[in-house]
Amino acid sequence: MADVVWSVLVVVAGAGAVLLGYRAVRHWWAERAGRAYELPVDRHGTVLRAGAAGAAALLAGVLALPLLGGGGSGAGSGSSGAARVSADGGKASGAPAPAAPPRTPQPAPPPPALRTLGHPAGGTLDQLADGTRVWLPPWYASPRGVRVAFPVAVAHLPAEREADLFDGFSLALRRGLADPFVLVLPADCSRADAALAAAGRHFRVLPARGGTGVIGVGAGAPCAVNAALAATGRYGAAAGVSGLYPPLAASSSSRTAPPPLLLASAQGETTARAAAQRLGAALHARGAGDVRLVDGAAASRDLFARIAGYLTEKLDGPATATPPVRPTS
Repeated sequence: MADVVWSVLVVVAGAGAVLLGYRAVRHWWAERAGRAYELPVDRHGTVLRAGAAGAAALLAGVLALPLLGGGGSGAGSGSSGAARVSADGGKASGAPAPAAPPRTPQPAPPPPALRTLGHPAGGTLDQLADGTRVWLPPWYASPRGVRVAFPVAVAHLPAEREADLFDGFSLALRRGLADPFVLVLPADCSRADAALAAAGRHFRVLPARGGTGVIGVGAGAPCAVNAALAATGRYGAAAGVSGLYPPLAASSSSRTAPPPLLLASAQGETTARAAAQRLGAALHARGAGDVRLVDGAAASRDLFARIAGYLTEKLDGPATATPPVRPTS
């Protein structure tokens, strides 16, 4: 309805412009005809009529612009009553299109079952999904090693001693003083059994007690020794370095025989040496004769090379594996 009224106004303005223009032309012709009779010429009427006609034409043009643009002006256009919609579904008034609904986040992919961290001492250091790290000896992936199951040692030691551990075992292997060992580094002492089981699922290791040892250094030494002396009999040999060992628990008739045990202390570690001597004496008193004390050991890779030789002496060596190839991750 508003557009109809607007159109009528345009028509009226246009008709007024035409009428006024016509009258201006007639007045001009009348004045021109009077010149032959030498009548006075009055141009004011022509100018006024022409000006009025121009104003009316201008008004008609202004009023016609909204109609030509497809809508009315202001409140008379009716645009406030309903929003015009553009071809793409958004509002033609220039308002921003509504934001797309948020996408459903995709679930994070599971961590890889196995990833390689590096190749220290010529071996391969892998990490399992539970945080357990496993060092594979240099021969593990060789043509001779792909059909071999290796003895394994669980190691509890500070991070700053890990490089010496890998270097020592690799050094003893190169010198022909030790078997190649797979070393398992659990996230903490309480997770040693789970870490050892996980390593057995991914790598070629000897599953029996006779091919499994445990090593502890510093604060990790009591953990390693206590695990070796536990009634479960999981480990076939153990080594403790620079440890402070609590007194032994009361003996039990069901306890298995203690495994061979190496207790080492570095030069100047009087407290650790005394703790190793007390533990050795207590084990001897219970009939455990295979306890070796090492005093003044160098805190370097040579000490770990010596431990690798000790575990080689006490544990089973590499054997044919089933399956003969490393499981894929």
